[in-house]
Amino acid sequence: MFLPDATGVKEVTKKSAEILCNDGGYNVLIPDLYSGGVGMQKYCIQFLFSEMVRNNEALGNTPLAEFFEILDQFKEIEGVDSNNIGVVGQCLTGGFVLHAAIRPEVKAPVVFHHSFGLKGSGIPKSCSSLVQHKVQGHFSYIDPLCPSWRIRQLATELEGQLEPHWYPLPHGIPHFFFNNKEGKKAFQRMLDFFKEQLGEK
Repeated sequence: MFLPDATGVKEVTKKSAEILCNDGGYNVLIPDLYSGGVGMQKYCIQFLFSEMVRNNEALGNTPLAEFFEILDQFKEIEGVDSNNIGVVGQCLTGGFVLHAAIRPEVKAPVVFHHSFGLKGSGIPKSCSSLVQHKVQGHFSYIDPLCPSWRIRQLATELEGQLEPHWYPLPHGIPHFFFNNKEGKKAFQRMLDFFKEQLGEK
């Protein structure tokens, strides 16, 4: 599952999915969470005004519950290996990936600079302690939406399960996948991680 950021589904998102399908042989779903304005307003308003959402709590987090519903529907699609799932999230959806990493079927969780968590690591400690698989993380050296102290705390809580990569890029690394050397490097690392964790199909 490839989750877009608040800018919605872009051409770079579709191109990423095509490469994941053609090169890795994976089934890829891009949920259109934000496009058209209504989705973006819904998610961002909840992020701004709901403390539970801002801190990426598991309970009472409507956007997270919606993501899990989509994930469960994806697993029911013919041809999808329901026990071998990769999930990519960025910015607001990056926090969803951290929760998805708790689920045994999500073998390849990839997070690009999660903006959840006004305090702490971006996921409650009661949840981070349940993460079962290695999490690949991609972060910007300077990012006010996902500061370095948050990543350091996340790495501590995940106890060696975080594979962090750092880039001299602004927030929004996936937007640079195909027009920037560092962006291309991030995409290749993500693809290699999928092949390592999920195998080639």
